[in-house]
Amino acid sequence: MRRKLAGIVMFFLFTMMVIPANAEVEEFYLGKSFYTVDEKISFTGSESNGSVLVNVVVKDPNGKAKLLGGFSDPEGEFETIPQSVKSIFTFVGTYNATSFINKIENGTSLLLEFDGDKVFEVSPFVLALKPIPDKIVEVEKTITFTATLTDSSVKDVIFSLDNEPTGAAIDPNTGKFIWTPSKSHGNIQDVYYNFDIIVKNGSQEDRKEITITVKQAYVEPEPKEIVCFQGMESINGKCEDKPVVENNQLEIASFVDETKDPQSYVDRYNNEANYKKWFDENFEEYDSIYQAVGLDEPKVLAPFVDPNLDPQYYVDRYNKETTYKKWFDETYPKITIFEAVGLDEPGMKEPDFGQCGEGTRLIGDVCTIFDEIEYGQCGEGTKLVGKVCEIIGKTIVKEKPWWQFW
Repeated sequence: MRRKLAGIVMFFLFTMMVIPANAEVEEFYLGKSFYTVDEKISFTGSESNGSVLVNVVVKDPNGKAKLLGGFSDPEGEFETIPQSVKSIFTFVGTYNATSFINKIENGTSLLLEFDGDKVFEVSPFVLALKPIPDKIVEVEKTITFTATLTDSSVKDVIFSLDNEPTGAAIDPNTGKFIWTPSKSHGNIQDVYYNFDIIVKNGSQEDRKEITITVKQAYVEPEPKEIVCFQGMESINGKCEDKPVVENNQLEIASFVDETKDPQSYVDRYNNEANYKKWFDENFEEYDSIYQAVGLDEPKVLAPFVDPNLDPQYYVDRYNKETTYKKWFDETYPKITIFEAVGLDEPGMKEPDFGQCGEGTRLIGDVCTIFDEIEYGQCGEGTKLVGKVCEIIGKTIVKEKPWWQFW
């Protein structure tokens, strides 16, 4: 056994004697991301010469060193001979591993952490993306920005996207994002796209979520042909005067598609500023969007009205309670109790007093026979009194002569 060990030492010494003086370790890594205490550990990397012995010295927190080594292949790639983790890492703490060929001062180092269960590399920096604010873009407009790191000194990072919308891309080296959403991304309504921007460096990774809102692309409908009434001229797509029909109501606006629910136009008017502006500027002849699409404008209830109560409840109180009536009339002098609670005003029914019959005519409030009674008859709802058809149920007030005081 001693003879075998002596042979290995002599071989190492002989190799070191013939190593080129300018050979240096260029890259140095832990063999994998971590090793457990029950595994064997090794180191990998590359050197500049090829086919030489590469040494690795591991120092514990107290400065005590352990030596590992391995030969590189002709291309300079190397891996040290695996050794038990337990034989090198004896207590918890930070260890320093240095790989070199000729002189340790010219070697390449990395920090290792042993937590009692496993050994892993300690990164000299923290990989983190700066916060990325949410963005808004219109259809067929290009949006671009650049993702950046909190530590600008970190090099060799790779940027990527996760769950990104179709057509979106990021430069893997610079982090520059670019996207031009098409009509399919937001032509019908506002669409929100949530996805991650990712950056990696070795085993480290960070990601930030971003939301890009694609605004609805409103396409103004093609106006229908305007046919003006006789004597009116079409100016800027509108008649010079309001197109009035016999019942003095405006026709439904030209942009309305009668196969669609008219409430959909009201909803767009209330929810989309661009749509509201377009309507207000082009259809001034209408009092409201409701009138333009043929809907009755909703009644606005007074603030005191509870929509869960029967509106007749308020009307009954108004008619029966003097104090309540006084309060309402003083507080809402410009509206009726029916308007306040959203009820139609009850109509006033004209009394039916009858009509004059054949051979009679209405003089004042009575039907008078033209001549003798045989030439006429009282109509329905009247009766003959003398030669006059008086309306049934109507009180006739007879004036006294000027000379009669009682």
